[in-house]
Amino acid sequence: MSYRFYPGSRLAWAAMFEQLEMATKTIYWESFIFENNLKDYDFLGLLIKKAQDGVKVKMIVDSFGGLGFGREDALKLRAVGIEILFYNRLLPWWNPYRFKHWFWHRNHRKLLIIDDKVAFLGGVNVGRRFADWLDLHAMVKGLLVRYLIRDFAVSYELCGGLQKIKYKTVFKGNKVKVFKHSPLTRRGVLKKFYKEVLRRAKREVFIVTPYFFPQPWFIGAVNRALKRGVKIKIIVPKKTDSIISDLANYIFMSLVWRKGLEFYLCKKMNHAKAILVDQEIGSIGSQNIDTLSFDYNLEGGLIFERKDLLVKLRSIFELFMAESEPLVVVSDKKSLGHRLLRFVVLSFRNYL
Repeated sequence: MSYRFYPGSRLAWAAMFEQLEMATKTIYWESFIFENNLKDYDFLGLLIKKAQDGVKVKMIVDSFGGLGFGREDALKLRAVGIEILFYNRLLPWWNPYRFKHWFWHRNHRKLLIIDDKVAFLGGVNVGRRFADWLDLHAMVKGLLVRYLIRDFAVSYELCGGLQKIKYKTVFKGNKVKVFKHSPLTRRGVLKKFYKEVLRRAKREVFIVTPYFFPQPWFIGAVNRALKRGVKIKIIVPKKTDSIISDLANYIFMSLVWRKGLEFYLCKKMNHAKAILVDQEIGSIGSQNIDTLSFDYNLEGGLIFERKDLLVKLRSIFELFMAESEPLVVVSDKKSLGHRLLRFVVLSFRNYL
């Protein structure tokens, strides 16, 4: 089996487009955001061409993240036989319990499978506004793709897909594993994974996340690791795609900075999501350090102990670190407005 990492949106798009051009049988694509506005990579045009050539194409786009997916684009796809489904349409307003959960529950995964042989997954969305972002995506070739087909098939059925997607899951890798996180269907694995690797950490932990809105259990696990002498370095973007996220990031970072956590502010927007512990175990995927990813969203990615992948991930962290500067909280004195916003952010931490 072979793997390759892409530390940026353009790099991932180029590899995905190249593999799509070679598709002959099937294309399965699952994405949180998919916008048809790229000049260099006309993904929708290529999908239409492939469908006309007889390739079976199925797409799943989250109904909230896919608000930028035009109705005309959907009609064009369906006109050539492409099945396009939107994950989690809102349920009736008069059912408050279900509305509460299903409003927050999104399909945040980014997964592309081509001819049942090659797959891409990680943090990369499709859209012009993401073109210059640092990010992290992986290409996978080999038997592990079978598990990704299974995961796509589950999402497809949840969306109301009518056809049966066949898959086999005989192979079980020891050094590289696929995870699908779905907490509302009792398949939540991320919290257990992060707790376990932080508990086992002995020397150093590297984390990269665009949004740092940690829950109390995460802060507790980090504090216990710090008390054991573990160095924890977290990379977040200096400026995200949202002023509210910038504020929330800074507030949460300032709360734990003096406990010994080292934060590095990336000068470019960094949308990557990964963790590396003691150069022994690593993970990349679609998950953020926030309540939505841990408690609500469908997420997916890889967990691995293969030395070559760990070395590659470490080199990507070093690349991100070179684009970053250390966070220094200069003063504890805050304006009344800042203290008020801090109170609001912390009050709504379970919804961030």
